[in-house]
Amino acid sequence: MKRIVLVTLFAALGACNKSESASSTTVASASAAPAPPPPFTGTLTGERIMAAKGLVHPFMKWSEAGPKLEGQLGKPTHVKDKTQEWAVKEGDQCYWIKVERQADDTVGMVQDPASATKNTAFGWDDCLTAANVPREGVADDTNAPGPPTDGKPITVAALRDGATKARSKWQNAKLTVNGFYMSTSTSSSGDRKYATVTVTAAKHDLDHTISCNLADPATAPTKLMQYASITLTGDVSIEDTVTLGGTRGVSVSLEKCSVKASAGK
Repeated sequence: MKRIVLVTLFAALGACNKSESASSTTVASASAAPAPPPPFTGTLTGERIMAAKGLVHPFMKWSEAGPKLEGQLGKPTHVKDKTQEWAVKEGDQCYWIKVERQADDTVGMVQDPASATKNTAFGWDDCLTAANVPREGVADDTNAPGPPTDGKPITVAALRDGATKARSKWQNAKLTVNGFYMSTSTSSSGDRKYATVTVTAAKHDLDHTISCNLADPATAPTKLMQYASITLTGDVSIEDTVTLGGTRGVSVSLEKCSVKASAGK
């Protein structure tokens, strides 16, 4: 009788251990996060972009948001600083979405999927830039000279003139520019801060200016008198602009800019 009781006891303990093991496996499986989708490698379409609405949201961890975005849209078509964009032009329509990746590896600003046409006052040029599509009718004189390569400073007027005539040669060129200080503006998005210095080609000239988006906002000049001489260094950025009335133009600025030297501080 004792032998039967002992065998029954061991069998019960074995069943209990199996039950606990199975329960632990079930809990582990339930708590494991689902695997992210593989990156999309097909042809990006406007339909896929518009379907990405609500896919990610501000403050989401990028380790979660990034795979979701790439699973739906593939690799970004355009990246500028921390902003990633996906865009595609289909006929006379352009579709795009924009998401900011913050320094702490979370999502910042999210621009919902949108579409634009060539007759849209805002959005068309930005969308084409994100889609890496050349703008129709934009002048780019291949015979015009490119930027200087001797490292010497040039004037604001020379930068504006050269960049608007031969944009493909001047785009992203690293240059040093002399001008006259006008103002400094600051802004923030999430935990990121921005500072932009505006300079002009000549005193009291409000029509021929460029902006300098500082690489380090903490270096923004705060004690300069208006029209003080200032020297800036940065990467040339040329973008198309459009007014509410549909008038198109060209904007020339310096990105990743620094105040190299200044007077009147």
